[in-house]
Amino acid sequence: MNRCCRHKPIWTFLLSVCFIPCSSQKIAQHVRISSRAVNGAFVENNGKTLVVYGDPNKEINKAEMVLFTDFRRDVVWAGRDLVQKGALTIAPAAQKAYFTKGDSIWSEFGRKRFHDYSNQTTKTGIIPIRVHRFVRGGDIVKWRDIDFRVLNTPGYTRGSVTYIADIDNKRFAFSGELIYGDGMIFDLYSFQDSLRGIDGYHGYAARVGQLVSSLQLIADQKPDFLIPSRGPIINNPDSAIQKLIHRIHSLYENYLSITAQRWNHTDRMITMKNHVLGPSAPVDWMPFSSVIEKNPPSWYRHINSSNLVVAQDSSAFLIDCGSKKVIEELIRLKQSGRVKRIEGIFITHYHDDHTDFINEAVKEFGCPVYVTKELKEVLEDPAAFHIACLTTDPIPNLTIMRDGQKMSWKEFTLTFRYFPGQTLYHDALLFQKANGEAIFFIGDSFSPAGVDDYCFQNRNFLHPETGYFYCLDVLKKLPDHVLLSNQHIKPLFAFSRPQLDHMTSVLRERNTILKDLLPWDDVNFGTDDQWIRAYPYGQKTMRGETVECTVKIFNHSDVPKAFVVEPKVSNGFSVRPTTSPVVIASRTEGEQTFKIKVSKQAPTGVSLLLFNVKFDSWDLREWSEALIEIAE
Repeated sequence: MNRCCRHKPIWTFLLSVCFIPCSSQKIAQHVRISSRAVNGAFVENNGKTLVVYGDPNKEINKAEMVLFTDFRRDVVWAGRDLVQKGALTIAPAAQKAYFTKGDSIWSEFGRKRFHDYSNQTTKTGIIPIRVHRFVRGGDIVKWRDIDFRVLNTPGYTRGSVTYIADIDNKRFAFSGELIYGDGMIFDLYSFQDSLRGIDGYHGYAARVGQLVSSLQLIADQKPDFLIPSRGPIINNPDSAIQKLIHRIHSLYENYLSITAQRWNHTDRMITMKNHVLGPSAPVDWMPFSSVIEKNPPSWYRHINSSNLVVAQDSSAFLIDCGSKKVIEELIRLKQSGRVKRIEGIFITHYHDDHTDFINEAVKEFGCPVYVTKELKEVLEDPAAFHIACLTTDPIPNLTIMRDGQKMSWKEFTLTFRYFPGQTLYHDALLFQKANGEAIFFIGDSFSPAGVDDYCFQNRNFLHPETGYFYCLDVLKKLPDHVLLSNQHIKPLFAFSRPQLDHMTSVLRERNTILKDLLPWDDVNFGTDDQWIRAYPYGQKTMRGETVECTVKIFNHSDVPKAFVVEPKVSNGFSVRPTTSPVVIASRTEGEQTFKIKVSKQAPTGVSLLLFNVKFDSWDLREWSEALIEIAE
């Protein structure tokens, strides 16, 4: 995955990112929009200026007032200079902490990012912003002779607002990131959230339900223009809103129809359906697979979120160990004589409920731990990643197996598979006996209800031959008699070939829906929260030292692309190089490494290393981050 495209000179690719155009258009006598990385809306009256979002092209020296619709640093950066020069700042009351306590939020996040089941955006600032007034729905912001009415419009973020103003006999809605162009949204992963007892990890884009309500609230205002914080100005608001609502409904019905959650949590899925689609909306649920409730193979044992294979000589092979109770049960089985020894451990994926007690199990039983090479880094150094449900404990001395590699153990043939289903970093293991009995231990990737892709932060790729497309192809090639085991489900199960084909078809349809919903040239840029990531994500150092941080970029497009990466450091740090181009082949991951010098005067605690990235027509500011913690 780590290769760059070298078959053309780099300058031929860089032409596409070196000249990202900026534009300025006057859409009413007193309203002008300046566009580039974000939109800056300038309302001018008697030589004075109010700005919504910011001044992305640094066209003015001073503004009387700046209105922010939400806290996201990839937009707020455009208004910070004006605030520092004295502009009165208006921001959402529900997001007060993000504007005033960014430094403490990041200090806490440095500790809380492990075992994270909230899975909220990290595109927040660390430097507090002075805010003159915090507002909420129903408030009115008066500027000169114009009233800006405030609507509560959560969706892209929790607690965001929209400002409605009548200017020059036209009604303007400054709607933030609620809508992009003609019925699109900027990305899906930002909508991941909790909902009525469902934690954020299991809440697949749950805030799109609030987005729909917010869009309808704005439509009721009958604006002539929607001015988003990013993307084209929308002069057909009602049509664009209705398109977006229809596309969201189509996506969510598609998602619900094959979601694995329906097996154990039908009530959750009904809650999600009602929230997004409405109580009367139908969903074409896939029928459950066949389930083996009685008489599973005698060598199979389910323990909590682990499984155990017991050979004829009473030696055993453990799959996952995320609970102390698993070790206690294994000790009990050994003491009773039903298990003589544990001879191997296999890890299906890195999530904490599957790995937290691997090291303790190794210490107790003295056996090797097997994984494919795709899991090696995240298990050996979890602190280097920022993904869902990380364990805090590195797992050393792994035995690395190739995808498809076979191994004989007792009376079984074991086949190790890379299996990027529930998460990109996921394995599976097939146990087969000569008598035809076989179980494929698939971690958390499928349940009898379908696919387990409810958390965008798990990185579920939607390219052909990747992600669930890859996993479904693996299942289709298994012998008919192979049973499937999910680590959280005691009974074994098996899909029919029509069900496997149906899930493949639904995912292909999802790709088609997403192409209409997302503005990127490949939908995975809008569904993969970590297409650009810092590695290591978190590291500790001392004053006076130099550390390295590598920016890894996955080019999801089907053509090579040139990316320009620009690191941004706070006071007390310096970085080299100051900007770096990289050309990355289609559907591969490329990288660039930066050296960060920590001065003797750098503040202790957590600091952010931020990265701007440009490619094609995209200019994404402060888009990705790394955490650098300076010790006392």
